[in-house]
Amino acid sequence: MRRAAFLQWIGLFVAPLAWIGQHLIGQGISQVSCSKANTTWGVSNTEWQIVLLVVAGLLILLSEGAAIAAFRATRAQGDYDSPPPLGRIQLISVASMCTNILFLVIVVLDGTASIVDIACRQS
Repeated sequence: MRRAAFLQWIGLFVAPLAWIGQHLIGQGISQVSCSKANTTWGVSNTEWQIVLLVVAGLLILLSEGAAIAAFRATRAQGDYDSPPPLGRIQLISVASMCTNILFLVIVVLDGTASIVDIACRQS
């Protein structure tokens, strides 16, 4: 039961944190790649955005796996209407499995837009 409780929290928190990290670090990299200092640093926006996309995607898949493992570990003992902690683990696992897919789509769209779009434009 302790393992399932630990997995439920990984399933709940890792995906949104991966998206936040990917988005904020990606914005910073875009800003750095457009600065004058980048002529000496040589930061490649495209390469870093691909790395961020892959890392965030893998973290979200890990989060999805943890949510599925927590759900499967408690499935035989009851469902999400059961009293706590079993019901809580089931409910959070089901919610995490659904939202992790949404976070994966968000990360793929955010990363793809950061790679395809021109980062440095004159206003």
